[in-house]
Amino acid sequence: MPNLTIAEQIIYTTTRISSFRSGVDKGSGTGFFFNFPMGDGKTVPAILTNKHVVEGCDQIQVTCHLRGEDGGPSGKFIPCSLDARLGALLLHPDEQVDLCAILFGPILNQAEENGTPLYYTGLDFGLIPQAEDWQYFDAIEEIIMVGCPNGIFDEHNNLPITRRGNTATSLSKMYGGNNEFMIDMACFPGSSGSPIFVYDRDGYLDRKTNTYRMGQSRLKFVGILYSGPLITNNGKVILNQPPKVEVAAMMHLGNAIRSSQINGIHKEVLSRFSDAKPANEEVGEVSFEPTDTSDV
Repeated sequence: MPNLTIAEQIIYTTTRISSFRSGVDKGSGTGFFFNFPMGDGKTVPAILTNKHVVEGCDQIQVTCHLRGEDGGPSGKFIPCSLDARLGALLLHPDEQVDLCAILFGPILNQAEENGTPLYYTGLDFGLIPQAEDWQYFDAIEEIIMVGCPNGIFDEHNNLPITRRGNTATSLSKMYGGNNEFMIDMACFPGSSGSPIFVYDRDGYLDRKTNTYRMGQSRLKFVGILYSGPLITNNGKVILNQPPKVEVAAMMHLGNAIRSSQINGIHKEVLSRFSDAKPANEEVGEVSFEPTDTSDV
């Protein structure tokens, strides 16, 4: 299999999350894979999403790609169930920041032991702008969001949906005084937890040096979608006509958390693993039923 392009790697960062409580489907959202560094050369893999995506549920299910002999995705995938009870989650310590993490390492270990290693692309802090770099983003930047709007994704290939738009507020400024920004893009329920990237494929203006990087690509992980404003339409009751009702419509705007806020969860990861826990700690069950699409 040829090496994956940057765009191809981006789509393997994301997974559809189905949440359950006592076996009852509670809805869906989006999560993405992230590797937390531990300072000893090791990492703690996790799936990050919004707190509200998993609120009130006790289990989530994601469908993971199997790793092929060449190290890339094999075209087969398996459903994986993870414990999402409150004690199993790593919540951002700030109640106002809608982010949490579900540990993914034990699932990876179980898959390796069962001879069905998983493939995914994990984001890391190397893709997140440094504190001093946010000021160099332009007032309007083109962005890409990867997720599962309204639960929609390519079930046959187990791949998310990508959407393109631009920033609605400047990345260099804290929208509303918070570590947030707004995006100009159609955002629907199910997209919550979607990662947002600044991705310039063929060149970009480097404002730090005030030079245009002709033919060079740039990829920065800048945010996570968590909500979107609605607008209501008030209808008047007209004689001899069915009464009109108030409905809510999406404004094609989204609220996003700056990716730098993942640092808050990193502190929780470091705290959790300061006291080593057994590798076989119970975090959920994994079912191994490969689905083959390689011949289609």
